[in-house]
Amino acid sequence: MPKGIPLTSEEQAARQREIVDIAIRIFRDKGFQRTSMREIAEAAEMGKSSLYDFFKTKDEIVVFALEEEMTEIIGKTREIVCLELPPNLILKRVMETNLSFMKTNNNLLLWLGAETQFLDSAYQKRLKDKHYAYQDMVKSVIEDAISKGLFRDVNALLAARLLINSMLAIVVTTRPTGTVEEMLDEAVEIFLSGIKT
Repeated sequence: MPKGIPLTSEEQAARQREIVDIAIRIFRDKGFQRTSMREIAEAAEMGKSSLYDFFKTKDEIVVFALEEEMTEIIGKTREIVCLELPPNLILKRVMETNLSFMKTNNNLLLWLGAETQFLDSAYQKRLKDKHYAYQDMVKSVIEDAISKGLFRDVNALLAARLLINSMLAIVVTTRPTGTVEEMLDEAVEIFLSGIKT
């Protein structure tokens, strides 16, 4: 788009999304640290100063991508948590949503997980806040079930973390025991029933 012609908000959002997609591809190929804003601008077929109209830093691009994905999964989780279902079914549906998200974004999540350590601390905090919001929703389901006597009294936050982190082991495993969906079913069953006879 030539200089001087303002973009509509929809065009700005589409261009921003396009820049993020291009940048993530370059980050995957070259690495976050070895990629410059100039390279991103060139790949996006724009001047560096125009890129700065959308994103001031590479950190900002990464955080934008992650926050966008996390906001989507938090919204879907919130919808599931509000359903009038038994807590075991709510947890299963939440984990199915989590698994679907992780399958779709597996490479991006692994790459970003390794690279977020290089982000500015303010950006790291923003991402942690999103992660904690998601964790707290899962924790609230467990706490509610405990208060109703449906689950035994456990550390609900630790239980939520264990359940969420088990999805990573299912998606990234090098020794699958079935499809990811079958492993999810088994992991949730083990989580809910334990392994004691």
